[in-house]
Amino acid sequence: MANWKTVKPTEEAAKPKKEHMGCKKRWKFVLPLILVTAIAVGAAVWALPHLPLKPQTHNGASYQGVLELWNIESFEGGVGSRESWLRSRAVKFEQANNGLFVHITTLTEAQLADKLAQGDSFDMICFSRGAGASVQDKLAAITFDLGGTAENFVLSGQLKGVQYAAPLYAGVYCLFARDEMLSADRLVSEALTKTCTRKVGKTTVTLSPMICGFTAYNSPLTALALSGGHGEADISEQVTQYQAYEQFLDNRTAVTLLGTQRDMYRLSKREQDGRIDKLAFAPLAGYTDLVQYLGISAATENVQPCERFAQYLIGEESQSTLVNICMFSVCGGSYYTDERYALCEAALPSAYVPNVFGDGEAVARQRKAAIESLGM
Repeated sequence: MANWKTVKPTEEAAKPKKEHMGCKKRWKFVLPLILVTAIAVGAAVWALPHLPLKPQTHNGASYQGVLELWNIESFEGGVGSRESWLRSRAVKFEQANNGLFVHITTLTEAQLADKLAQGDSFDMICFSRGAGASVQDKLAAITFDLGGTAENFVLSGQLKGVQYAAPLYAGVYCLFARDEMLSADRLVSEALTKTCTRKVGKTTVTLSPMICGFTAYNSPLTALALSGGHGEADISEQVTQYQAYEQFLDNRTAVTLLGTQRDMYRLSKREQDGRIDKLAFAPLAGYTDLVQYLGISAATENVQPCERFAQYLIGEESQSTLVNICMFSVCGGSYYTDERYALCEAALPSAYVPNVFGDGEAVARQRKAAIESLGM
């Protein structure tokens, strides 16, 4: 009979059994956790669609966020920064609208074209003639009350009877000459005919009748034509507004300067400081294309807060502060005490204001008509 020997399991042989038992013990704890998590996820999936929706306030008075405003400046201002004026108004507006902010970016017309080409967007945009043609198809119709805005300015912001631009502020055209060369009462009638000779060292120079500065989309000669000017002076449209001012100051080029509110500030300051001879002055405020407007994007979801900001800018509180930058209200207010500014201010509510959405061709036709009317 065979002898069977019982062999006791070694420690190594027993080890797998211990590990197997450990796994069973861990599953006793892990499984309940998995079940609890699954139940929680399932409850969340069921509950979320049934929760009340968060109120969408971006179109309402309680909207909190940032409104993007692009500021396009196409003509000279008065004094200081028009962007700073907008910023100061935005601060006041934000103080009365907790959690609402206006972010302002000032752009050239070229920068505006680049941003539009890249697909960038705005909530609001400030612009004048020239930029108006570039953005007109991106603007929403304006339905809010334009308050006391003068009708001539209101009409200039319309297309086919629909308001797309709210006028904000205006500039003016005016004539200057040294009083010893041409007096104020003859300034308009002789602006295009009066010449003068003067000694500069050992040289005698002849000053032509008038110099005038241009931007890409303005027509200053229209202002003179509508005021009754006439003459055959040679006017170059390549001269900028600042170049015209510098040449008039130099007193070797022209007797008369057809300038803007910016020149009125610069020259009046020099006159007061005794740095230029007494000046004759005549406003040409029966016409202006130096007007800034505000439009609201047709794509923005923040229409109502944009409208509130626009209405704030054309309100009495904001319009009265335009004197700080030597610009003029579009609402016909009387804010100036200086005689020159007051004369311009009084004339603007009845001035002819061309449509802000006129393109380059419209401006060219207008310049041609002015030249023909002046007899140049």
